Amino acid sequence: MKNKLTSENRNSFESELTCVIKGSSVMNVSVAEDCEQLREYTLPQLMHLAKRFHNTKRTYLLVDPLQGKHIPVSPNDCLTMLRTLGAKLKREFPRTKLVVGFAETATAIGAAVAEYMGSDCVYIQTTREEVPEVSKWIEFQEEHSHATEQKLSADGFAAALDNTDTVIFVDDEFSTGKTLVNMIEQLRDEFPQLCDKQIVAASIIDRMSEENVRRLEMHGMICRQLLKIDNVDYTEMVNKFEIRGASDLPCADKSDDMIKAAYLLKEDGDTSPRTGVVIGEYIDNILARHEMINSADSTMIPSGRDIAVIGTEECMYAGLIIAEKLENSGAYNSVKFHATTRSPIGICGSEGYPIFNGYKLQSFYEKGRQTFLYDLAKYDSVLIVTDSAPENMDAVNELGSLFRHYGCKEIIVERI
Repeated sequence: MKNKLTSENRNSFESELTCVIKGSSVMNVSVAEDCEQLREYTLPQLMHLAKRFHNTKRTYLLVDPLQGKHIPVSPNDCLTMLRTLGAKLKREFPRTKLVVGFAETATAIGAAVAEYMGSDCVYIQTTREEVPEVSKWIEFQEEHSHATEQKLSADGFAAALDNTDTVIFVDDEFSTGKTLVNMIEQLRDEFPQLCDKQIVAASIIDRMSEENVRRLEMHGMICRQLLKIDNVDYTEMVNKFEIRGASDLPCADKSDDMIKAAYLLKEDGDTSPRTGVVIGEYIDNILARHEMINSADSTMIPSGRDIAVIGTEECMYAGLIIAEKLENSGAYNSVKFHATTRSPIGICGSEGYPIFNGYKLQSFYEKGRQTFLYDLAKYDSVLIVTDSAPENMDAVNELGSLFRHYGCKEIIVERI
C-alpha cells in the first residue's frame, strides 16, 4: 500500500488509503501511574537562550530542548517531560475533565496533560487557523508572540465545561500571566458557570514575579509548573549573539515524485483539538490508523534507519506519539521529533547557542504564509505528520526538497 505520489494519482491514492476504523482501541501510551517520586528538571535541561529575529517586543526566546518544537529530540525524552507535568497535575487535580493548550508551542504539552487526566478528558487548543465548522470564537491577544492573535472555540469549550470541576490551561512558559488573565475574564463573561470552576495555570516554566502570581490568584487561578525561576530580562545576554535570519531553500527538486507515499488517515466526522476532542479517542484513532498502514506496508520505513518525524505548526502531538511508537519498536537506529513553526529565530554558530541552522518554508495551512524549520540534520527517512488539507502539496514537496538536500532517501506523509 505504497505508491509514488504524482499529480495524476495523488487524490485517488490518498482516498484509497483513507482508513475507516470503528471501535478499535490501541493502548495509547505506557506511562507509569503516579509514582512516589516525580522526576525533577533543572534549568539547563529545560531552557536555552536564543535571539528572536526582528521582534521588537522581546528580543530573546526561551528554547526548551526537550519540548520537540524547535530542536530535534527523542520522543521518549520529550514525552517523559510532558507526562511528568501531567502526573504532577493529576495528583493535585485528579477530577479534571477539561484541558486547554495554547498554540503554537504548547499544543503537545496540553494534549499530554489531558491524556494523563484520563481517556475521557476533553482537550481543546487555541488556534490561529481558520476552522470553518466553528461558528463562534473567543478571541484574545498573546503578548510577546510573533503572531499575537489567538482564538478558542466557544462551542467546544462550552460543551465540556459542565462536566468538570477544574479547567487546566497549559502553556510552555508564563512570564507575566497577562494573556491568561485577559482570556479568563473574557471566558467568564461568556460562560458565567466558569466562575464556579477551579482554574489552574500550568506550564513547563513559570517565571512570573510574586506580584504577577498574586494577580492570578486574585483572579481565582492556581499556578503550577515543572520549574519555577526568577523573572529575568535576558535581553543583554542575547545581545552578544551575532545572528542571521533563516535561509532560503536550497535549489533542489520539488516535484511530486519527491514523496514516496502519502496516507490519508482522516475520516469524515473526525474531530480536531481545535474544536475539542476526547483525548483517549483521539490518540487511539491516530495510532490505530498508523498501525493499520504500517502493518499493510511493512516497507513504509525500512528498519535500521535514522528517522525524523516532523509535525507542522500547531499539529504536534499526533506526530509525537507516532514517533514514540517508532522509537519504542526498537527497529530503527534513531528517531527524532520536531516541528515547523511560525516563529522567526536568529541563527548563530556560537557555542551553546541552540539554533544553528534554519530554513524558510511555505506554510502547510495558508499559501503565502512563511514558516520555519530549525536544526536540520541528515536522516534516512522523514515522516511528516500533518492535519493540513490534502490538496496542499506545495508545502509538502518544499519540505521534502529540503530534507533531500540533507541526504534523505525518502519522504512519507501521514495526514490525520
